[in-house]
Amino acid sequence: MRQLPPIDQRTLPHAMRRALDRHPDKIAQRGPEGEYTFAECAERSLRIAGGLAKLGAQFQDTVAIMLDNSLDFVHLWLGLGLTGVVEVPVNTAYKGRFLIHMLTDSAARILVIDEKYVPRLEEVLEDVPTLETVVVRRTDRDSVAYTLPGRDVVSFDDLLHAEPAAICDVKPSDLIAYMYTSGTTGLSKGVETSHAHSYTYSSREDSTRPVAEDVVLVTLPLFHLAGQWYGVYQALIAGATCILEPGFSVSRFWDTVRANGVTVTILLGAMAQMLQQQAPRPDDAQNPLQLAVMAPLASDVAGFRARFDVEIGGVYGMSEIGAVLGSDGDKLVPGEAGMQRDGYELRVVDDEGNEAPVGTAGELWVRPVEPLTVMSGYHNLPEKTADTIIDGWVHTGDAFRRDEHGHFFFVDRIKDALRRRGENVSSFEVEAVINDYPAVLESAVVGVTSELTEDEIKAVVVTREGETIDPRELTEFLIKRLPYFMVPRYLEFLDELPKTLTQKIQKHILRTEGVGANVWDREAAGIVVRRDS
Repeated sequence: MRQLPPIDQRTLPHAMRRALDRHPDKIAQRGPEGEYTFAECAERSLRIAGGLAKLGAQFQDTVAIMLDNSLDFVHLWLGLGLTGVVEVPVNTAYKGRFLIHMLTDSAARILVIDEKYVPRLEEVLEDVPTLETVVVRRTDRDSVAYTLPGRDVVSFDDLLHAEPAAICDVKPSDLIAYMYTSGTTGLSKGVETSHAHSYTYSSREDSTRPVAEDVVLVTLPLFHLAGQWYGVYQALIAGATCILEPGFSVSRFWDTVRANGVTVTILLGAMAQMLQQQAPRPDDAQNPLQLAVMAPLASDVAGFRARFDVEIGGVYGMSEIGAVLGSDGDKLVPGEAGMQRDGYELRVVDDEGNEAPVGTAGELWVRPVEPLTVMSGYHNLPEKTADTIIDGWVHTGDAFRRDEHGHFFFVDRIKDALRRRGENVSSFEVEAVINDYPAVLESAVVGVTSELTEDEIKAVVVTREGETIDPRELTEFLIKRLPYFMVPRYLEFLDELPKTLTQKIQKHILRTEGVGANVWDREAAGIVVRRDS
């Protein structure tokens, strides 16, 4: 049976050296900018790392990255990890307070950013005093070079002319990244992830796929774990070829699969639903794809499998715990999140911390055999860390039930975090922006059922006395201040919010009410919010 290497070998340098030893001349990555062998990938990554070292990036320093999917992004984060520098990937939809928080909390002195996002940085630059150097990746070679007051501005191309750095012998406990995850009672928390944590999350050496002969397609954004680690890093560990796309396209997906001989990919549940919703074609099953891992599973697993002649896999994980559930092949049960992965102990517990009976929902707790395979903690938040990891158990805040055969089924989020289009959304953060609108007294944000297996966002708003609110004007206000995926689809206006005797908002009531007749729908009103909004 296949298994992961010992904990002391679960580092990015170990994975890269192994790939170079076994197949240096094999194609490691292919993307819109071209393709690179493993040897070329390593050389380019280390050259970028050498350029960053000249700018002052040292061992275990943080470097922030705000880039779209590209091989430059891949080689940048590989270069950081190979030299022991800590990556801070920034969601490219972030702006305003969200961008300020990530850059200041991580204390990144260097930011690598795509040219088109520089205007957003300019708007908040005064509030990010720790930032010293901005490396701009220019896609338009004729564009004018940027100048930013009080900051050094460097071209990304300059990094490629530096002397290559050397691969560093990092320890499994050394940090590889701060992965920011949306909270429910405050701003996003930086999950400190070690090399052992990221390797274990990414690797499927304890499963049947992928293997070196596979071709892995990545369409998810690289600033998220699923794209960067479950996609690109997983392919590197396996010695497989990675095909990187700028993003997911329903219309191009199967053409991309066929053109590149793709055998393995990961899909969000919403993406799988979109593919299923397309009109059937006579050649649907004539494709090389052999395994599609879904999170969560599509609503019609059997139908997807039969229509596209592809095996389905399920997976569940979090930044804090890694990937702890998985299932595929004959073991897969429709609707499940997966079965327990070796290396972790799982419990489903009631409100008192007692084991919940089979079939009964409770909070999922996770305890790793190797402590380094879960988060080191929340950056700068020792109390939050202590509240989350208790006696070695990570309290996920997610409700699950399990059956008598060991299959785990996701029930709901105990926390108020939502998930929309593959993005975690903090209700607290959305509410804070809504409450900035002058006519709003207070608000509550909840998730309501979507046809794409994820949440749609509904904001319930209480208007200040004597004021009126035009839902279109409020929505335009939010579009300017929120990442596109956080903008509520539904608005409901109430005289007051349901609350407990201690004045806590009873969000479960608002969720249960769903989308009633008095709820305003921005999509029905013709307002479509896109990534570049």
